[in-house]
Amino acid sequence: MLLNPLVISSVVVAIVAAGWLAYAGGTSSVAQARPGANLFPALEAATEPAGSVGGWQVSHSGDAATSLNLVDGEQNAHALKLDVARYASGDVTLTSPLVEIRPGTTYLFKTFVTSDADFTLLTRQHHADGSTTLEQEENPLERPGNSLFTVGDAFVSGVTTTAVEYVFRLTSTGTVRVEGAYLEAAEDVKVPPVAATAPNLIPDPGLSDTQAGQPGPWSPYSSGESTVAFERGNDNDGGFLRTSISNYRSGEAKWQYPPVPVTADQYFTFGATYQSDRVVDVVAEFELANGGRVFHTLATVSPAGEWTTITEFFQVPDGAKSAMVTLVSHGDGTTGVRNCSLTDVTRPGALRWDHPKVSITFDDGWQSVYDRALPLLDKHDFRSTHYVNASSIETPNFMTAAELQRMHEAGHEIAAHSYDHVDLTSLGTDRLDDELRSSSAALAAAGLGTDSLAPPYGRSDPQVDWYASRYFDLVRGTEQGINTRQNLEAHDLKVFYVTDETTSDDLTEALAETSRLNGWLILVYHQIATPEDSGTQQNTITADRSTITSDALAGQLQLIDKSGIDVQPVAQAFEQLQGPQ
Repeated sequence: MLLNPLVISSVVVAIVAAGWLAYAGGTSSVAQARPGANLFPALEAATEPAGSVGGWQVSHSGDAATSLNLVDGEQNAHALKLDVARYASGDVTLTSPLVEIRPGTTYLFKTFVTSDADFTLLTRQHHADGSTTLEQEENPLERPGNSLFTVGDAFVSGVTTTAVEYVFRLTSTGTVRVEGAYLEAAEDVKVPPVAATAPNLIPDPGLSDTQAGQPGPWSPYSSGESTVAFERGNDNDGGFLRTSISNYRSGEAKWQYPPVPVTADQYFTFGATYQSDRVVDVVAEFELANGGRVFHTLATVSPAGEWTTITEFFQVPDGAKSAMVTLVSHGDGTTGVRNCSLTDVTRPGALRWDHPKVSITFDDGWQSVYDRALPLLDKHDFRSTHYVNASSIETPNFMTAAELQRMHEAGHEIAAHSYDHVDLTSLGTDRLDDELRSSSAALAAAGLGTDSLAPPYGRSDPQVDWYASRYFDLVRGTEQGINTRQNLEAHDLKVFYVTDETTSDDLTEALAETSRLNGWLILVYHQIATPEDSGTQQNTITADRSTITSDALAGQLQLIDKSGIDVQPVAQAFEQLQGPQ
């Protein structure tokens, strides 16, 4: 045993977080700014105006009751506690201290949060001309519960940016605790490249052309039963369009522009700045060549008391000849919109791959997968990918080194799940680098070298991505979806999580869409139970939604086989998809 670099018999992987220390791997090396580098002031008890603590401020645009207090932290001396005791309308925002920054510099923001409410993270940038922009960084984060988790962001400041603030936006009752927040200049983060400039395909986005009080190319639209008022307004930032609905019973209301000609598989980014006292749907409407119409809801954005910039991506479906993306209101309230953009970001070359693929993946290296899933995979001659933690090999309930070797020799891919099963975003950079380096080195030393990583819990951020890129070429993400040639991101592969609530119809639909798109569907499994111990703690089967029975897996593998889609491990599929198209 001691000759095998994968064998570490004294460590058992923690699959379910049990408090902060377990979630962070029991290490004191937690994510924090370098000494003296944190641009935020320290949280200290002090007398400050109501709604302000340590430079952090809470406000609300509608009807809500809030309080902000300094409390004891879980891993720091102090934490901020925001309570939204009553919520009726508008948004509640918790804003960080204003920090001056240098132009053309890369910055990392990170903080630990405990929340029993969904929230949205935004960045407010201040510019040299006195203007500000507020940009939504994430769709609402659904992380309710009592365990700490990290929220992070990285950006390169523009030449006109002078200062920045981070904003947490809530639109419900609940409690959010923030601690250990830091903003520092950092080079060890991976920031997405700036997209190449391309023409805005929406006519008159500045709303300068008016006819009879309305922007020339734009027109109002409403349907159903309600009272709707449309208007065009101006302020210091230029023109905007407003939609007000009252007495709502059914239908929708929106401002729209002439549809833009498109072809199937083109890839677009839509941007807009909005302000609203209600939720708003961002909807792509496609006119089909056969005269029909298809509607795709790209996002549902929360109420926003301040003008907020959003960005969404979409791929044109088969048969579409034109597209239009609008902000659609359903219900009483007022919504404003400005600065709309529609940009073609289609990659050069072939629009799509010439054939679809499916990858079947399993996380954690459970023994139940070897015992129950592997025989079923063999029946269909399917080769799969297994993301394992090197520290769990030869420990109870996990695969042995010999079993992993046999799977590897049979054509299955053995990939990395980090060294220990810990939240990588929670770690200090020394431990983070060690987790990834040791994972790669241990597998390589055992003849199981891999370029593929799936971060534990699906938790990643720009700093984790930077360190992961030192050792791995592929990183499986957590965004639900189908990978296509247009949306493929090697360090954020889209996935389809299989749980005990996944139906045959769900999988059949995903497979059909994969075939239609010539896409790449990556299925994610965890433990495999027998029908008798499903939903229990027997045989170390965890009582969570990710465990499915061997009977359910057998049925799903039959559906995959019936689809006729080529099944390959992740690295092999990626390599083939990168070939000549």
